[in-house]
Amino acid sequence: MGLNFRKSISLGKNLKLNLGSKSSSISAGVPGARYSVSTNGTRRATFGIPGTGLSYTKTFGTKSEKSKADTKKKEKEKEKAAKEKELAKEKVAKEKELEIEKNEKLVEEYTESVGEVIGIHKDGVDKINWNKLSEVPSKYQPLRDGILSGDIDTYYQVIETVDPFDAILDFGSEFEIGTDDPESMTVEFNIKAADVLPKTKVEMTASGKLSEKELSQTAYYDIFQDYVCSMTIRIARDLFALLPIEKVLVHAVDMELNTATGNDEEVTYLSVLFDRTTFEKINLDKIDPSDSLDNFEYNMKFAKTTGFKPVNKLDL
Repeated sequence: MGLNFRKSISLGKNLKLNLGSKSSSISAGVPGARYSVSTNGTRRATFGIPGTGLSYTKTFGTKSEKSKADTKKKEKEKEKAAKEKELAKEKVAKEKELEIEKNEKLVEEYTESVGEVIGIHKDGVDKINWNKLSEVPSKYQPLRDGILSGDIDTYYQVIETVDPFDAILDFGSEFEIGTDDPESMTVEFNIKAADVLPKTKVEMTASGKLSEKELSQTAYYDIFQDYVCSMTIRIARDLFALLPIEKVLVHAVDMELNTATGNDEEVTYLSVLFDRTTFEKINLDKIDPSDSLDNFEYNMKFAKTTGFKPVNKLDL
């Protein structure tokens, strides 16, 4: 059996110091009512009727109660930590979702920009039917007689007034137009590949990250070819829409270094002769611009690994 030790020391009127083997306490009170505080955290109140032996004791802050309080506190802290963890997880998921949405938009914008470059031919000016006065816009009606008589100066007036090439200045420059035949028109334009063509490919990884890599040489030249061919088709489309001509000859030119002289020289990369009859049979919304040139007479030297090589211009 264990040995217990207990001793009480009076500290003054109604105040005692109680010493025990396991803990100590201080108690205060009067006969019939006493309150004590122990060093182990226990508080005890005792009420009784002097001389009867009857009493009532209420204990506060026992180890059991303290343990329960500590457990409850830990549970609350655990719940709080779990909630904070869940909120952090939700925040990360939301940020990921926003990042994916942003990346999807960037990829979509990139795809659209490439589509514009190789689909220039899909848009164009409204067609004018000069043979029916009711189908000629009022502002162009004064030019109708000159157009129907094949007056070349009137042709130029229409082109200057409508300015069809203004809409595609971002894709080509220095459009030169000329003819001495009311049945045909020749156009030469400078390619703006460096300003127009993408040099990188933008796409999303399986994890939703944005990936931007330099285009392979083959991919770059593939877009380059479609862009140049699409430009020539667009020019023919606009001129056939505005003028009663039967042929449009288009030359696509660019500057290239002549390694023999060390100077940049203008060269022709594509020369194509469009005829109205064949052109009007084409579904411009569904064609591949490079493949579509097989319907017409053209000069082009192109390889997917080396790009364009200079060619001779066609004649009408």
